[in-house]
Amino acid sequence: MPTQNPHRIVGLCTSSKVYNALTELKHLEGHRSAKFLSLLTQNLVRKGLLNEQEVVHMLDQVVN
Repeated sequence: MPTQNPHRIVGLCTSSKVYNALTELKHLEGHRSAKFLSLLTQNLVRKGLLNEQEVVHMLDQVVN
């Protein structure tokens, strides 16, 4: 039985929290991965670590 919010389990390292949240329910894995990456990218652009042109270039590489 899946755990509600598996990333909230005390004692997990950050990478385990992300992995558990993204892979808990296999039918949602792609959606969760895309949502996580979109939020991560949005934060990086907002903080000035990436710009939108760089994001578009990476997306071009993904879809080609």
